[in-house]
Amino acid sequence: MWSALSADARLYSSLRWPRQKGTLNNALIWVRSRGLLVLAFQRVHHCYLGYRLKEGWTARTIGLRLLLAFGRWPVVMFSKCDVAASTEIGDGVYLSDRGQLILGPQRIGSGTIIHDRVTIGIRANEIDPPVIGRNVWIGPDCVIYGNITIGDGATVLPGTVVSMNVRPGAVVGGNPPTVLYAKFDNARLRRTLANAIDRRSLEWV
Repeated sequence: MWSALSADARLYSSLRWPRQKGTLNNALIWVRSRGLLVLAFQRVHHCYLGYRLKEGWTARTIGLRLLLAFGRWPVVMFSKCDVAASTEIGDGVYLSDRGQLILGPQRIGSGTIIHDRVTIGIRANEIDPPVIGRNVWIGPDCVIYGNITIGDGATVLPGTVVSMNVRPGAVVGGNPPTVLYAKFDNARLRRTLANAIDRRSLEWV
């Protein structure tokens, strides 16, 4: 968990202050980022579930349970986000500081960027929620649901509703979604917090 949190802090710091690097910025980001707070709380909750399964009720699991019980609603209210504890999240993931995220996928791969006002995998009677691959870029106002996989390096443009598999490296947009590009390198997108992206602007990325 600690290595994942360290990778998260480095990513948030590089996105917030791209021209400034160092330990101080990595420390300051913890008091400047709501998204990082949500991510940290989710990682603690996810670890608790693992400990509880292996150990049962111990001093550690009871202490974590109390911490989570008292901390959940303040974190949700402050950040305006809710991320399922069962979700497996890779190292170095960005969740928007602007909030309004409701996330419940099976997995979010490392290097993934998720902007504000996004809902993933929260639907009544949804047994198998989506899987989000590595290095995925998801713009604002997106909805992703169903037993689907968003492949590694995929790009989901703002306002897209996705209920189908997206191949690795593909760009999708619209409702219903359309594959705009079969192969696209979103590395430059993932190095910035810019999110007003459409098909035309991708031509310059």
